[in-house]
Amino acid sequence: MVMAGVLALALLVGGGFLAWSLLRGATPAAAKGIPSNALAVFEVNLNPSAGDKLAVKELAAKFPFLKDEANDAGDDYKKAFWSMLAKMGKNAPDYESEVKPWLGDSAALAALPGKNSGSRPVPSSYVLSVQVTNKDSAKAFADKHIKDRKIVFVDDLMVITSNENSDISESSLKDNITSVESYKADMGRLGDGFLATAWVSSDFIKQVGSQGTNAAGILESRFAAGLKVQDGTIALRTITWQKDEIKDRGENVKDLAGSMPWENLDSLPASSRRQLENFGISSADDLRALLGTQFSFAVTGDSKQLQVGIKVHTKDPEKHKSILEKITRSGTLQDARTTVDGDTVTTTFGANSDSFSNPSDRLSANGEHEKLTKGIDNPQSSAWVNVPQVLEVMEKNSSNGLPTQLKENLEPISGIGMVAGQIDDHYFDSWVRVGTK
Repeated sequence: MVMAGVLALALLVGGGFLAWSLLRGATPAAAKGIPSNALAVFEVNLNPSAGDKLAVKELAAKFPFLKDEANDAGDDYKKAFWSMLAKMGKNAPDYESEVKPWLGDSAALAALPGKNSGSRPVPSSYVLSVQVTNKDSAKAFADKHIKDRKIVFVDDLMVITSNENSDISESSLKDNITSVESYKADMGRLGDGFLATAWVSSDFIKQVGSQGTNAAGILESRFAAGLKVQDGTIALRTITWQKDEIKDRGENVKDLAGSMPWENLDSLPASSRRQLENFGISSADDLRALLGTQFSFAVTGDSKQLQVGIKVHTKDPEKHKSILEKITRSGTLQDARTTVDGDTVTTTFGANSDSFSNPSDRLSANGEHEKLTKGIDNPQSSAWVNVPQVLEVMEKNSSNGLPTQLKENLEPISGIGMVAGQIDDHYFDSWVRVGTK
């Protein structure tokens, strides 16, 4: 097994080992070994603060599939990382004698375009940059275990490329990814203190999107993401940039219909227009009335009966009610009930509308919900899943119950929350949090 391949594979698919493989990447030490033309970059820090180490270890101990890793590694973060890599290949070098003497505090992996791949849909090579503490020990390790890759040492970095004919050199890396304006802007928006960072360029998104049938409709965009363990939750922040300005056409950008690019319904296929007309939608104003300025959706109940409720704030509630009733009557949702209260329309399925219009227990009073949907002062969208309740329903509805191992690893999760909002005319911000008991 080629060790460079093991390192690269581990960094790419290590998301399954959230507590150990996604570590801090706030200081771009290893990223300085990544060429400026990188399509995507993933960076980890193998020596986070003592508080971060403790937070990750406590979280890992809650999950059976990570508990042994946490106990075996003790306080040695790098050993934990290497033991995860060692499980992905046979005959992995011994950590204490061959790796510990040189392994530094950060590593970064990047996808690169091929030299003649202007029309190719995917990257053709990768580069791995690892910070080292002892250049001689690192070189000895590379000479022994990484013989079929080009290796360049730049300052305290060992840079490994999958292309033996690569032109990567000490001089070429003076202009590295950290000097690229788009990378700096996105990572600056993302902020510090994360346990992992990733950046995906607009070129990568366009190349991957070009494989689809509607390549011309792909927006020029890119994103940066960071992960941290905070207050017993796994928190992932994503900053998304798009070239075209995001017009603020509604109330706090919550007017979904007003922000859609196809306001002129005549641009839709004839079959789609006929279907919309059957529901009473023949103009953008009708679509705005249906989607409203604010929208909420909830599912509750037990294993015997699920209850669904939809609440919409709209400037034309009667139009919304008329369209929604046509939609529900044409399908299998014959038991839908719709009520109007001012500019709010509540539609329920299998439940009393009062339980959704005026609930005795409001979600805003649920501490777990508030904990998992924080991070943005004025969000345009949010979502929350009560994982224990979902598991209970799944368990009761399954003839044999959930698989034991799956159940044991999901039971520590208290919920999943998402919140998103607009920063300015080009940037979106979002958080996804996984809570633990």
